Amino acid sequence: MPDLPTSDDVSEAELDNFISTISDIEPIQVQLQSDIQQVVQENDISIERFQQLMMAMQNPQAAQQVEITDEERQQIQSIQPELSDLQMKAQEQMVERIESNGMNIQRYQAIMMGAQQDQELMTRLQTALQDSTDTEG
Repeated sequence: MPDLPTSDDVSEAELDNFISTISDIEPIQVQLQSDIQQVVQENDISIERFQQLMMAMQNPQAAQQVEITDEERQQIQSIQPELSDLQMKAQEQMVERIESNGMNIQRYQAIMMGAQQDQELMTRLQTALQDSTDTEG
């Protein structure tokens, strides 16, 4: 595990950059979720069932609790390339936005993970996010 930044390692300017980056990539994430839902529903799978199937396929413990039919397995396999393509395109757009805000993806991810480990950094992030949504509204 790399050394994650703590609140002391993140300047106010960098925090502001991080917050504006979150605002920039949120619409990409929302669009990705919408696109995934559309693909899933076009293949006659409910979103809830799709999420169950994906969890079961990624987690052996969950797989024991979820019955997956051969038909469902084939449906998932048939839409997987399209879903991967959507995720890759969204990932590229998010990296572009992160970099256009003067950050790099490693630093962005480090701050995100650091906030999960450092309560003070998390509090600063939440406060800054709240302030940014208050001024937008």
